[in-house]
Amino acid sequence: MVINKGVRRLLGASTALILGLLVSPAQAASTLKSTDFYNPLKVLRIDLDLPQGTVDALNDRSRYKIYAPGSVTMSVDGRTSGSVEMEVRLKGTTSISRLKDTPSFKIKFPKGPSQTGFLGLRRLTLNALTQDGSKIHEYGAYALFNAMGIPASKTGWARVYVNGLDKGLYVNVEQPDENFAAKRFKDITQHIYEGIALEDFKPGNDDGDNLTGSFLADHGWKVTANKSDLTKLISAANYKDPANWYKALDGVTDRTGLLKFMAVENFLGHWDGYTGPLVNNYFIRSNTRNKFTFIPWGVDQTFGENRATTKDFGDTFMTPMLSKTSTHPWLPKETVRGMMYTKCIAYVPCRDAYLSQLKAVSAMATKMKLSTLMKSAATVIKPTLAAKNNLDQMEMIALEQARALKFITTRQKEVAALVKKYKIK
Repeated sequence: MVINKGVRRLLGASTALILGLLVSPAQAASTLKSTDFYNPLKVLRIDLDLPQGTVDALNDRSRYKIYAPGSVTMSVDGRTSGSVEMEVRLKGTTSISRLKDTPSFKIKFPKGPSQTGFLGLRRLTLNALTQDGSKIHEYGAYALFNAMGIPASKTGWARVYVNGLDKGLYVNVEQPDENFAAKRFKDITQHIYEGIALEDFKPGNDDGDNLTGSFLADHGWKVTANKSDLTKLISAANYKDPANWYKALDGVTDRTGLLKFMAVENFLGHWDGYTGPLVNNYFIRSNTRNKFTFIPWGVDQTFGENRATTKDFGDTFMTPMLSKTSTHPWLPKETVRGMMYTKCIAYVPCRDAYLSQLKAVSAMATKMKLSTLMKSAATVIKPTLAAKNNLDQMEMIALEQARALKFITTRQKEVAALVKKYKIK
């Protein structure tokens, strides 16, 4: 129970004290905690309360990605956030859909006096899992990135309701924003950029301002309103001599971290990531010394996901792990992959360092018991999925989960073959 100052004056101190005693210790301790957002063992309930104007906006394609007002209540195990003001928009490109369907959401909390949003969160990203037949790809993929020491999102589960209507299971993905950076890095963050699909680190792609160009500045523009750090990265990325390029790479990136990042993406078969043919779904973060770290994103279409298959359900798409070009499930044409990756595998010292990291990723998948973790996640989310899916749909989800787990062992065999072929110790 919350009593404002005016009410306290009217009631008097003694009356207010009596009313305060009506709130039991259990009730006082029933508020949501920051750890509840990314707990893989629980499904958080998220209720979006949206006024009609916001409902109309999120059903209008021209306004899908414009933040609109509303409130949200989050709860689990009898603990609740209470109603919290927020702004919401839809998320996605090819996967985006109207509010009346099952869209993904981005939620933004007001900063408030503490400048940290709600419980240390500025944003929530709620993915509707429409491009993940197994529903466990993002959980497994981000877990592997984190296990390899790559700054990557945490994930949790959510059952989302919009104005009381059950939208089903979502994965709650930590947004790589300023709060994320403060937790993951010891030095000062200069910029966090989001890469635009197919643009890559080509000359001239340091164009635009924070909201335009080939890289969008999600953070840091108020303090440093230029892309000079990105200019230095692009310049080094385009050195023609392989040895000079590899040496320069160490000055403008966390080079070991970049090799790990590329190795995990390829082990997971993340064809919609930076090393894939679409050069998509990644963030880069710079410090004040203009040195960049790559951050993974959009990892739903991993573990061999092949939604474009013409074969029986459960067909797997295997991205090559050591190839300059690749197809993807929606386009059979061979396309050149991310520049950093293709230049690396073309230069033997970088290629061997990458393969060494790929070997480490394969070993980590065993050490962390990735398959077991993903099986456990499948058990946690099964009741929520069953509430919105019929028996045939649940059977297909189970088949996709089994296929994803099989993908891990298949990938490990492929890594072993590459390590043997190139004599990687």
